[in-house]
Amino acid sequence: MPTPVKASPKAHTVPVVIPRGHDHFWAVIRELDKRGSWTVSDIDGASNAIKSNIHDFVRRLVAGGIARVDIRRPSGAATYRLITSPTVTPRLRRDGTQAPPSAQQQLWNAMRQLGQFTWPELAMAASTDELIIGALTGRSYVARLVAAGYLVAVVPGGPGKLAVWKLKPGMNTGPKAPRILRAHVVFDPNRNAVMGAAAAEEVSS
Repeated sequence: MPTPVKASPKAHTVPVVIPRGHDHFWAVIRELDKRGSWTVSDIDGASNAIKSNIHDFVRRLVAGGIARVDIRRPSGAATYRLITSPTVTPRLRRDGTQAPPSAQQQLWNAMRQLGQFTWPELAMAASTDELIIGALTGRSYVARLVAAGYLVAVVPGGPGKLAVWKLKPGMNTGPKAPRILRAHVVFDPNRNAVMGAAAAEEVSS
């Protein structure tokens, strides 16, 4: 059986770089565009991602009118320029239409607005016509942020009684939602850091 191993506090509070995903691609594109036209290969050179994922993101930008093809080479490769450069990463469907915020983003927005909440109240407040947040999704996100040190109980929970939570002073870190990564840690893009206790499993040989 794998033996759980707790990471040391320093291991998960130092700044980290996650060079993949739409947020990273967008940051790279904005920097490249300041110097002129750019290619998918330019983004790939500054990323640790599957190149097809970068192609997909760039196609969404073009379809959404955020980027345009600058030069189409005989080989089929293209250079691009931005038409507009918003600070927030565009969230687009493949056809270029605006996609709704993620469930985590909607939950984070609701946390910042509500002040105090139980997890069912949070899920209800975070739901929209486009994206309904399930109660268990809200409960899971609250549990992750509690473990990461973001939330404090205003009213402790107990048998048949839900806890009431609020963000700790200083933990309303910004508009971007702390993301739950596949490594089962909480990443705060506002601080570019992994927050809270991280657990790893030692694989037996």
